[in-house]
Amino acid sequence: MKRRNFIKKGCAACAGLAGLSFLLESCGSSLPIFKTTPEKKLLFIPEDKFTADNHHLLVRSKELENDILLIKNKNDYTALNMKCTHEGFALTVTDKQIVCPAHGSTFDFSGHVTKEPALRPLTTFTTEIKNNTIIIHLP
Repeated sequence: MKRRNFIKKGCAACAGLAGLSFLLESCGSSLPIFKTTPEKKLLFIPEDKFTADNHHLLVRSKELENDILLIKNKNDYTALNMKCTHEGFALTVTDKQIVCPAHGSTFDFSGHVTKEPALRPLTTFTTEIKNNTIIIHLP
């Protein structure tokens, strides 16, 4: 094998492994998905969609551009737009963080940037609880 071909194939293999690591990291957590339709700019999610072992839920709607990650905290819920603030790519969730597979930005479960290139935190939505139902207020 010629040196040039060896280097090309070696670089391609390294790039493939780097891409595979993002895919594997995004597979680290299988989140339940709750499909819903907004009613007057509100999303309604029953609290029983969360279990003792599961504190994260992806909320999906055909009417929304991106999923919303709903996180159960001790006394309330956090709702995060799953759109990277760097260049607008869809985000993935692992057991430990939120990841942009396009450029490697990471966010904690409060939406704060933990690794650049993203500089701004994720967009959050106001939440409230009424009658065992979580209500997400859309803009």
